Amino acid sequence: MTTSNKVVSVFYSVEKDKGDPKSCHVHALINATTDLSYEEFRGGLGRVAVGDYDLIKDPKEVANYVTKYFGVYDVDYDLLFKEDRP
Repeated sequence: MTTSNKVVSVFYSVEKDKGDPKSCHVHALINATTDLSYEEFRGGLGRVAVGDYDLIKDPKEVANYVTKYFGVYDVDYDLLFKEDRP
């Protein structure tokens, strides 16, 4: 994702699936210079499934949602910046 000319940074969190704890899903928040289409977003991820994709309408609500298990379960997360890429 950070290879796109539009993407400035990406925050993501990885959570275990409720139905299958051996599987995981990812929440990603993308800071871009302009809106990314679904095709641009999907194309930057490689061969993975993308369930829901939408522009953020309520930043606080979305931030609460993607961090809801922080401090409760073992959640992996990171914040990536375009300038950190080699």
